[in-house]
Amino acid sequence: MKILIDTNILIQLEDNKIIEKEFSRFYKLAISNDCKVLYHANAIPKDIERDKDIERRKVILSKLEKYERLDNCAEPSQDFLSKIKNEKINDQIDNRQLFQLHKGYVDYFITQDKGIHKKSKIFGINKSVLEVSQVLSLLEEQFTIKIPSHPILREHSLREIEKYFDTEFFDGLKTDYGVDAFNSWLQKCIRNDRKCYSLIVDKSLQALLIYNVENVEDHQLLNIFEKALKICTLKVSYDAFGIKLGELFLNKMFEYCINQNLKYLYLTVYEKHSQLIQLLNKFGFKRQDFVNPEGLSEIRMIKCMDKEKIRTESNTKQIHPFYYDSENVNKFVIPIRPEFYGTLFKDGKLRPPTLFDSAPDSINEIQGNTILKAYISNTKNKKLKSGDLLFFYSSKTNKVIEPVGVLESAQRVNNFDDLWRIVQKKTVFSQEKLDEMLLEKGELHVIIFRLITYMDKNISLAKIKQIDSFKNKIQTVTELKETDYLDLKNEGYFDKRYIIN
Repeated sequence: MKILIDTNILIQLEDNKIIEKEFSRFYKLAISNDCKVLYHANAIPKDIERDKDIERRKVILSKLEKYERLDNCAEPSQDFLSKIKNEKINDQIDNRQLFQLHKGYVDYFITQDKGIHKKSKIFGINKSVLEVSQVLSLLEEQFTIKIPSHPILREHSLREIEKYFDTEFFDGLKTDYGVDAFNSWLQKCIRNDRKCYSLIVDKSLQALLIYNVENVEDHQLLNIFEKALKICTLKVSYDAFGIKLGELFLNKMFEYCINQNLKYLYLTVYEKHSQLIQLLNKFGFKRQDFVNPEGLSEIRMIKCMDKEKIRTESNTKQIHPFYYDSENVNKFVIPIRPEFYGTLFKDGKLRPPTLFDSAPDSINEIQGNTILKAYISNTKNKKLKSGDLLFFYSSKTNKVIEPVGVLESAQRVNNFDDLWRIVQKKTVFSQEKLDEMLLEKGELHVIIFRLITYMDKNISLAKIKQIDSFKNKIQTVTELKETDYLDLKNEGYFDKRYIIN
């Protein structure tokens, strides 16, 4: 990205006074992400030389060398100049810079000068003439890594848990890869400040995921010629084995790939890791056998995160976290009470993290960790079928629609053993509560769905009241008409990165 800066930006960056934070933040973000911060050699120096403060003029001119000069600048054409004022020296300087953007020699021109912003509209390039606050927002959106979060997990540097390296948590990994080799690899991760997710309960490490973005020469994946996200280590202790952290970790890695526009996710496993392999198969990872440097047979499990390469047209687990939303896919809105919402959708925006998230009661709310979840109701709706889109409405207190899911199955169940087999570790209800509900109603409607993501912006009650589909005030499972869905989609409510066109 080529960014041309005006004199007023340069002065803010280099003047002998306290720099405003957004200016320093802009420069740091731009340089650290290989953007070119340029100045016009026939404009900036001439502008600075007009400064009556001789000492400041000398200081700023001396600091120009730290910026890259825009070479081979174009002289404004007569046609360009005929549309704007060009008599005064300050106009001439502004016009020379603006013309470089007009010619496409730079991507953005950064200035606090309102007159230049006004001129840019004449040429239809005003969207590329930005103030510092605007370019800062643009750079943060493009280059700031958005780390997926979840209340029971912490994302941090591996350095923070070095004290656990000699605990029994790592014994199995050391056996698999050799004590010296694994310890050496851990120290390499420490030196490189590798990042991880961890779950620590009562000062004991219970789960760990170490990840890293790899270049082509590092991953050497067959026929993959771009960066890939590697899950370097994924381990859950036996004490935490039943709380579905595998699904939780996978969903966070899917989200990370989408945030960073990474098209491949992979990890290596041994054949004995059958349960993990089964989980990975379920969510579309493909197997690739190889022999590792130690001469042992190992397996790469690779997930393509490029939705353009998805060939099926059904909303199956294999294409998770992406989904189809064509007119052939029915859409439904499902109400859920706030007290259940907070445990089923733990990483939603409606539920802020609390001090009790690492407590056993919170950790054992397994349904908040899973990709596959259960919703139980008395609905008589018979139109629900696998692949339908589900949008969940947090009723009473919040009164907004936020989560997006895909229906796996919908069925009526009248036998408790069948009910518990279907919903265990996926539902907010205890066995006792389900038994009570089944006894009272005779049968229950069970919806199993996959949580995909959350809306870009929640659909508020005020918006809901305007939508024709919701005349019943969403008191039961409600079909969302295709016209209403398309209106919401066009208004930017859904994260289109997850949608297959």
